[in-house]
Amino acid sequence: PDSLSVDNLGQKVDSALYTQALVPTDSKPHWADQLLPIEYKRHRTRGDPFDDTEPDVAADAKARKEVRSQVISYAELIFAVQQRLHLIMILVLGRKFRLLRWDRSGVSVSLSIDYYEHWELFCEVLWRISVLARFHPELLGVDPSATRIFPNNPLWTEMTDAGEECTDDADHKTRDLAPGELVGDKPITYAYVRKLFRASLTMAWPRYELEVPDGKNVRKFLVGRPYFRAKGMTGRGSRGYVALDCHTKKFVWLKDAWRADFALLTKEGDILAQLNAAQVSNVPTLVCHGDIQADVSSTPKGLNGGDPEDRQDCPLRRHIHYRIVVEEVCLTLPLFEDGQQLVIIIYDCALAHYEATKVGIIHRDVSGGNILIFPRIVTNEDGTRCIDWTGILTDWELAKGLSDARKPRQAERTGTWPYMSVALLNRPQKDAEIPDDLESLFYVLLYHAVRYLKSNCPNVPDWLEDFFNVFSYFDGAYGCGHWKQTAIQTGQLVLKRATRTPLIFNSPMDELLGSLLESFQAYYFVKAYDEKQQKAEAQSPLKTPTLSIFASGASRPRRKYDLKFKVDEQVLAQLAARRPPVRAPSEEQRELANIVSNPQLFVAWLQRYAMMDWAADDKEGDRVPADWFDSTTIGPTNVPGYTPNKRQRKMSDTS
Repeated sequence: PDSLSVDNLGQKVDSALYTQALVPTDSKPHWADQLLPIEYKRHRTRGDPFDDTEPDVAADAKARKEVRSQVISYAELIFAVQQRLHLIMILVLGRKFRLLRWDRSGVSVSLSIDYYEHWELFCEVLWRISVLARFHPELLGVDPSATRIFPNNPLWTEMTDAGEECTDDADHKTRDLAPGELVGDKPITYAYVRKLFRASLTMAWPRYELEVPDGKNVRKFLVGRPYFRAKGMTGRGSRGYVALDCHTKKFVWLKDAWRADFALLTKEGDILAQLNAAQVSNVPTLVCHGDIQADVSSTPKGLNGGDPEDRQDCPLRRHIHYRIVVEEVCLTLPLFEDGQQLVIIIYDCALAHYEATKVGIIHRDVSGGNILIFPRIVTNEDGTRCIDWTGILTDWELAKGLSDARKPRQAERTGTWPYMSVALLNRPQKDAEIPDDLESLFYVLLYHAVRYLKSNCPNVPDWLEDFFNVFSYFDGAYGCGHWKQTAIQTGQLVLKRATRTPLIFNSPMDELLGSLLESFQAYYFVKAYDEKQQKAEAQSPLKTPTLSIFASGASRPRRKYDLKFKVDEQVLAQLAARRPPVRAPSEEQRELANIVSNPQLFVAWLQRYAMMDWAADDKEGDRVPADWFDSTTIGPTNVPGYTPNKRQRKMSDTS
């Protein structure tokens, strides 16, 4: 198998096609070099993950599901390590073979063909593949906007040299700066950024020169191993790189993704350009962005390229290849130094969110992975300077304009499951609103406080799993888990349901979390009451029931006795007019609700607690062991050929 840095599962495909220059000689799969993988299964039925005889082509037998999971894993790995538009795969099943075409929407599968009886066809397929490999590799899925860099290329040396330690690099730790330190027009490079770039230059991963549109021009960037990549074969397939700008020679952050192809979904770069123009605080600074040529996932169209019959239950989505580059290479949120700094970072991102709403933009996907840390040089009122860690609200790819609230954007629920609001979890078709994003900010704060700060929580992994990852399932739909919903309903954070022991940090974090949770409790009560009142006012007056069987004493055919009791007409009128008592929200509840529905008040509330006195040693470190796995999967796992493993997801994936 290949290096564990490439494939920690140690997978090995049966065979593969390579270009002549990259044919391996060490019996390793070399996933980075494969042009077309080939998998063999001895039995043509048991080893076939697909079924030509059924409307649902995905076969159900256990052995066939396992093969399907295997080929999905191969495809995912090749997409991770290479720059691919799509991937052709040959699956040999006894005396038959299939062609599989993978992209970010899914897989198109040919009928199984007997290569013994139709050997001419099979030979022609192999001949065509060899011709395409020589003259048109892009038709085999090789990305023409990505140029592979080999050791004999001068760019290889340039990347290696750029990764070497430099004495001019700045220490990123929070501290006061000495007079004259880090001044001048020369751009500042933090040592951690160069270190991240150096770590990406492992020999096991290929290096690429990537093209990114910049208006009518094209800019080029050098990348190695991605610092981040989304798991899974289908979907956006996001990969994040610390990249070297070929023009400026500066390190930047480059994201390669397949954005959803929805008419009303604005490109992330266009959103950032609007935020930058409005001087919104604490958001990334756009360098360039754009769709990559005409790279669109074509699996939804099928092998013949035509539009298939429309089906409401079809999960396939079209995706467009997209890259975006920003200036800031940030630190991940778990690296915060203490509880006060965590609150300040969340405050910074709440401020960014508030200022974005003033421009008419809502984020819609606030999560632990989208809140990052960036060291900035700050000048104090007395003229002294320091390096301060500030929060950056990133990943605006799902953002929308507030004026578009009622326009259809995309069919599925929007957000990151553990941090989504109770309202969005329970109502998948609901439009994301400002309070939903503010509730997500609260959950990011809560999650990282519980996981990394000192508290009386004896079993942090299980508490986090119960609160953030557990889900409910009712009437065919996934919804909010009981623990999170109960916290919102009661306004309390407890360790156990039975004892109702409160979660305690012995710091201002207790009052901050408690006050925000109480405000969310009030918000949901006020919103439910107001919606009920609006609905009642919009409806036409209900017809007053006549209660005729009481008034007339008439008999009913299915009853064996008559009701003889006579009711006075005045009493009947009182009964008809009576309504169940509805408790209206108090003025205090409305004021509390306003804290978490008005983004300006939310920012002010966080600022109030960020300025309090905090202990400097309240961070304990990661309280979730590295080898701990969740015992519950998140949301639906309805993927053909995939059997959910109850301990299949590391807690680290949540943030």
